[in-house]
Amino acid sequence: MNKCKLLLLTVVLGAFMTLHAQNLEDFISKYTSENGQKYMQPFADAFSANLNSGLYHNSSIEKWGFQMYIGVVAQSAIIPTKSKYFMAKYDDPSSGLSGEIEAPTVFGPAEGPTVTHPGNGLSYVLPGGFDVDHMPLLMPQLTIGSVYGTDLTIRYTKMNIEDAGELDVFGWGIRHSINNYLDSIPVDIAIGYYNQYFKVGEYLDASSNIISLQCSYNTSFVTFYGGLSYETGKVKVQYDYSGIEPEVNSESTEPGDKVEFDMDAANTIRATLGITLNMGPFKVNGDYNFAKQNTVNVGIGFGINERERYRKSKELK
Repeated sequence: MNKCKLLLLTVVLGAFMTLHAQNLEDFISKYTSENGQKYMQPFADAFSANLNSGLYHNSSIEKWGFQMYIGVVAQSAIIPTKSKYFMAKYDDPSSGLSGEIEAPTVFGPAEGPTVTHPGNGLSYVLPGGFDVDHMPLLMPQLTIGSVYGTDLTIRYTKMNIEDAGELDVFGWGIRHSINNYLDSIPVDIAIGYYNQYFKVGEYLDASSNIISLQCSYNTSFVTFYGGLSYETGKVKVQYDYSGIEPEVNSESTEPGDKVEFDMDAANTIRATLGITLNMGPFKVNGDYNFAKQNTVNVGIGFGINERERYRKSKELK
C-alpha cells in the first residue's frame, strides 16, 4: 500500500486501523460468529456514533436565498474501559477443553489471553485488539440551501485501497427551519434527518440514520448550538474463518467457511452541546455528544450567508 493511499485510509477510517501490522480482518477471522460479534460490537457502537456526529454547527436557515457551508468534520468516539473486554467462549472438542475467558475486543489490549490445557500443556492464544482509547473519523461535508427554509447536506468519499478493497462513504441529510412558522423568537430551530452509508471491501458495511431537533443562538462572534436526536446504526461484517490452531470455539465452523453477522449500535438518544466561532466566512466549531457512546466533534470550514437571519434581526433594531 503506497503512502498516499495509506494516509487517505487513515484519515477516513481512523488511525487505529492502519498503524498495526495485522489488520482488522486478520484479527476477527480467528473468531466464529458468537465471539466475533462480541469482539466487534464496540466498533459498531463507536463507528455509528461517529457517523452521526458533526452534521450541523448552527440551525439558522433562511426561507429563501443562497446559503452554503463546505468544510471538514472530525469526530472521535471515546472508548470506555468496559468496551475493551468481553467474555470469549472456547471449545476444543478434540481435547475436551472448554470454558470462558476475558479477552480483548477490537479496542482492547494488543495481546490476547492464552488458554492452556491442564493435561497436555497445549496453549491457544486468542486475538488481541488495537489498544486505543479513541476512535477517530474525518470526512468532507457540504451543506447548501435554502429552498423554503430547507437545506441539503452531503458527505462523500470513494477510493480503491490496496489490500483493503474499495472504500465507499456516502451520506445525505435534509433540514427544515421551524422559524418559518414562529415569529420573533430569539433562537433558530430546525429539524433534520440524515442517512449515511459506509463500506470497506467485502467484509464491512455500515449504515446509520438520525433525526435531530436542532437549536442555535447567535451573538456577534459566537453561535451556541445544541440538539436532541434519535439515532440508529447497523454494521454488517462478513469474513472467511481462519480459525485458531488447534481450533478453539469451532462451533462446527471450519477454516475457510464464511462467517457473517449484523450488529445494532448502542446509541438511540443523544444530546449535543457546542459552539461555533464565526470569523467572517471562516468557521470553527466544536461539540460534545452525550449518549451511551459519547463522541467529540470538531469542524473547520467556510460558510456563505449562514448568519443572514442574525444580520437582518440586528438591522431591524
